[in-house]
Amino acid sequence: MAQTLKKQYIDVRDSSDYYNKFYKSQNGLKPIVLNYLFRNIAFVTNQDKIRALTTPEYEIITKNTKIPVKLIHKFVSCFLIDLLRFKLFIQKNPQILNSKKQNRKVHIYLHKFYRIAPVFDYKRARENTRILRLKLDQLFFCPQIMTQIAIIIFITDLLDKNHSQKIIQTNIRALCDCSAYAFHRTRNKIGLTSKYIKNLLTLK
Repeated sequence: MAQTLKKQYIDVRDSSDYYNKFYKSQNGLKPIVLNYLFRNIAFVTNQDKIRALTTPEYEIITKNTKIPVKLIHKFVSCFLIDLLRFKLFIQKNPQILNSKKQNRKVHIYLHKFYRIAPVFDYKRARENTRILRLKLDQLFFCPQIMTQIAIIIFITDLLDKNHSQKIIQTNIRALCDCSAYAFHRTRNKIGLTSKYIKNLLTLK
């Protein structure tokens, strides 16, 4: 028993050392970890359920980011917990999705998602929010708030020249609690077909 407690104490101490050494002095580590996660590893099952990462997946992230695995585990675990809590909040408050103040709600939750997962250009996303609203008004089409945000993040990332590896679409949908049907229906409705996107990326 004493040996077990001693080992646990060492683990906690080591984690604290990592936290003080890397996290406090380098606040940019969280976006690096989550950016790699969102662009390379699908954290959603085939049934659209949030899943925990495997040990090999954590090892892949630390190998490619050069960040200690204990910090990666901390960042990813906190993100997944926050995401699950937000999904539960949405489930318990479904009226949010049908709010009459959609423009305001889109801005509020876009900021919320950026705080949970800073993996997209927030300033550009706000501008894309305005552009999308104009497009939707022209089409007399009004998808749910979370679907709009998923499309905004998708478009923002698609046009982001700083990242050649794009965010996995299932991860975007999972972040925004958006169904595949709603996401692709809205995407096609505003003209973001697979053919159009392929041509757009070719031009880039």
